[in-house]
Amino acid sequence: MAVVKADAYGHGAPWVARAALDAGASDLGVATVGEGRILRQHGIVAPTILLGAIDPSEAVAACEAGLQITVGEKTLLDAVQLAASETRQRPVAIHVKVDTGLSRYGASPDLAVALASRIVADDNVRLAGISTHFASADEPGEPFTTEQLQRFEETLARVGAAGIAKPSVHAANSAGILTNQGTSYDMARAGIALYGVRPSREVALAPGMRSAMRLESRVARILPLREGDTVGYNRTFRASSSTVGALVPIGYADGYRRALSGKGWVGIRGRSCHVLGRVSMDQIVVEVPAEAYVGVGDVVHVMSDDPGTRAPGVEDIAALCGTNAYEVLVGISQRVPRIFVECGEVVDRRVPGGETPAPERG
Repeated sequence: MAVVKADAYGHGAPWVARAALDAGASDLGVATVGEGRILRQHGIVAPTILLGAIDPSEAVAACEAGLQITVGEKTLLDAVQLAASETRQRPVAIHVKVDTGLSRYGASPDLAVALASRIVADDNVRLAGISTHFASADEPGEPFTTEQLQRFEETLARVGAAGIAKPSVHAANSAGILTNQGTSYDMARAGIALYGVRPSREVALAPGMRSAMRLESRVARILPLREGDTVGYNRTFRASSSTVGALVPIGYADGYRRALSGKGWVGIRGRSCHVLGRVSMDQIVVEVPAEAYVGVGDVVHVMSDDPGTRAPGVEDIAALCGTNAYEVLVGISQRVPRIFVECGEVVDRRVPGGETPAPERG
């Protein structure tokens, strides 16, 4: 399963979904009914699973979109069964999620067996899968993942003992895939690793994998700064000597977080240029090294894993902000245009206000 929730972790869900399906993925994973409907609007008909809780009032819309629904409690199953009885998309595919210790969405083992039994007894729905989710697979050596797998296996055995044919089973997330935990089942859910980013600093990617996203802007103005000049809101930067600043149109409304004020940096012409003062909503000012020539229109590498750009990578930015790479990626706002590149060639663009459909490939 290619997990493309949160607009494919900020990358552009329809485009990523197409690429993943072309590369061999069989299923897609989303978090909300709206995310699933966007894929359908782009002509993507592959099995698409709602991975978490939805409101019971959304059951009809989920069924009409042909989405597979994950249940972990009775109320949602009630709503789905009712909706399934009225839709032409029968039988509606349902996955039962088992809470094996993450203590988030999911059913207890007892309830999981009861839910599965109700599903197989109803001709309007079908049991498409049973799943669980790891709490700490991104911490190598942490024994809790083994405990979760044991609880999951016990639940699967109880489902079988109830006379229920085993459906598709899935447990491994990106960390599980990369550390080979929970990968012996029918399917694995590739999330953050699909985008070339480690689940944690302790889990290595496979050889050859690299980040799929880079973030760029351009120099909009060159600002000579004299000793004593200040930059930005509240004048938190004051030049101790003459220097040069470059105005870059990117700010926290774009996902370049305010926490990077005074400590972030970007890459321009192969040189590191540090942020001066506060990050604004729409722009930042960076310092141009004395020996560097920088002009208006120059490309600014805001985030890149290419060492030649001298820009921070997504993990560097996450560390500066005291968060993880996931939050950095999904925080890149919709107003930032996306340019999709395949084999070094631009194949599509998504520009706010002028979005084009995902390419019809494969």
